[in-house]
Amino acid sequence: MQNLQAAEINNIVSIFKKRFGDNFRENHTLADYTTFKIGGPARMFIKCESREDIIDSVSMAHDNKLEFFIVGGGSNLLISDNGYPGLIIHIANTDLKVTGEYIEVDAGYDWEELVDYSCRKGLGGLVGMAGIKGQVGGAVYGNAGAFGTSVADILLEAEILRTGQGPRWEGNKYFAFSYRNSILKKTHEIVLRARFRYVPEKPAVLLKKQDEILELRNQRHPRTDCSAGCFFKNIEKADEPYGKLAAGFLLEKVGAKRMHIGGAGVFDKHANILINASGKARAEDVRKLAEALKKKVKDEYGYNLEEEITFLGD
Repeated sequence: MQNLQAAEINNIVSIFKKRFGDNFRENHTLADYTTFKIGGPARMFIKCESREDIIDSVSMAHDNKLEFFIVGGGSNLLISDNGYPGLIIHIANTDLKVTGEYIEVDAGYDWEELVDYSCRKGLGGLVGMAGIKGQVGGAVYGNAGAFGTSVADILLEAEILRTGQGPRWEGNKYFAFSYRNSILKKTHEIVLRARFRYVPEKPAVLLKKQDEILELRNQRHPRTDCSAGCFFKNIEKADEPYGKLAAGFLLEKVGAKRMHIGGAGVFDKHANILINASGKARAEDVRKLAEALKKKVKDEYGYNLEEEITFLGD
């Protein structure tokens, strides 16, 4: 967008305002769209409340040569203090339906609400991922999971969109799921909606299991401090439980919980959760703290920690 002249930008703004009305905004602060509650303004911002809104916004951005980025629940996202100079497309479509074979749900549906709905309706298969923050689209994109269960285990197919092309459905194998990863991180295709398999189960059984998992998570995850959940990926190691060496274990050993930089700190009950401790932390604080933690683990144990979250902006 930096290369566009003022007249060109004004023309683009007019086009987007005509299509999206009040759901299009300029210089819109992004902090409230992430669980970290950190981030500067987007030069342009669209709230997409339908599948058609998403398709049109991507197409229009492509036609006008606008750099854009997709934001859903913002649970694995750290946005620069300077914001984002392009277009933010905020996914907010929330349709849901259940057939005899699957749950079909829009990308903008809240993941925690989906798991809770499945438990109340006796739709087994999702309960192991109770308490995970974010939206359906992001869960597919990053192969969200917990307690040995992940999206890869239950996804039947998803409708995705590639820039410059129309939407299409792809089955589970297409996504090449691996630990906290999918092919979408390479192709940058956008999830529009997804279909998940389920197994009928008594709601009482599922709700009890959900309560147990949420209690476990509440014991180790912040209830008030803003965070992005686990900051670093666990390390794949075959002889460890679930085949992973917990990043939190290594961080605990290097004294992560005693570290802080600026307004950023480490949660006192889980060393792999970085927090906006003051409510006024800057993205720069979090990034510097993350680098310091990575160096400590590398120096003391030889492991290279990889971020689970995405950095957006400079």
